[in-house]
Amino acid sequence: MLDRLKDAIRSKELICTSCSKKIEEGQRFTATLTMPSEKDMLVSRLDNAIARTADSVVCERCK
Repeated sequence: MLDRLKDAIRSKELICTSCSKKIEEGQRFTATLTMPSEKDMLVSRLDNAIARTADSVVCERCK
């Protein structure tokens, strides 16, 4: 339980699925998500939620 709480607070790296470049703060990106069921809906920092649930994350350069 404590590990899940720590994960929700810590920042996760977002990596472009095309070029494997780390997406930095202030950069634009596109993420493709599949809407989870209400039971599996994540409540956490946006970067954590995207990193866990995104089907793909693409930086502005690869878009």
